[in-house]
Amino acid sequence: MKRADIVRGLKVDGNEMPDKVFALALSPTHLLHRAQQLAANKSAAALREAGLTIRQFALLEALSENDGSSQSQLVDATAIDRSTLADMVSRMEKSGLIRRQRSESDMRANTVHLTEAGDAALAIARPAVAIADQELLDLLPKNRRNSFVGILSLIADVSDTTLLDLETETDETGATKKVKKKKKKSKDKDELKGKKKSGKKKKA
Repeated sequence: MKRADIVRGLKVDGNEMPDKVFALALSPTHLLHRAQQLAANKSAAALREAGLTIRQFALLEALSENDGSSQSQLVDATAIDRSTLADMVSRMEKSGLIRRQRSESDMRANTVHLTEAGDAALAIARPAVAIADQELLDLLPKNRRNSFVGILSLIADVSDTTLLDLETETDETGATKKVKKKKKKSKDKDELKGKKKSGKKKKA
């Protein structure tokens, strides 16, 4: 089956194409899953030296950005489900990476804090994760990387990124630039103008 035939079978802009052919190779959910597997493998390999899992790194990084977060706030920041995160916090506290204390504003809740050991683990992990991130971005053209990260942010709903923001891209040197929308002239309009001009000549 040709690629064009596959595309015709997809739903484009809300309009379902007549032959209703599904193509795994063009499925956004499948492609995101494949990309996630690649990203997870790179991150896991990078974090091995620091002795952290991907989720543990995310939790420590979230605390680094907002130390003293509640567990509910950490759930929001990391997208780790509540029960899993509670178990992680308990185990990571025992290993000395984090500590819990009673919240000053709500004695029924705990706040979570980085320890020196957790901060040291982050210091080892961050450069390795940054390299893994860069290896992933290196698979894309330089002028598409900002848009790629922005689109992921939109899908994951983790930032205030808008489609308008995605019009800012980078050139081959990495410098940012504003994407200019090209105005396309309609052939129909050109033909109509030509007919009007020829009509005026005949009247003259």
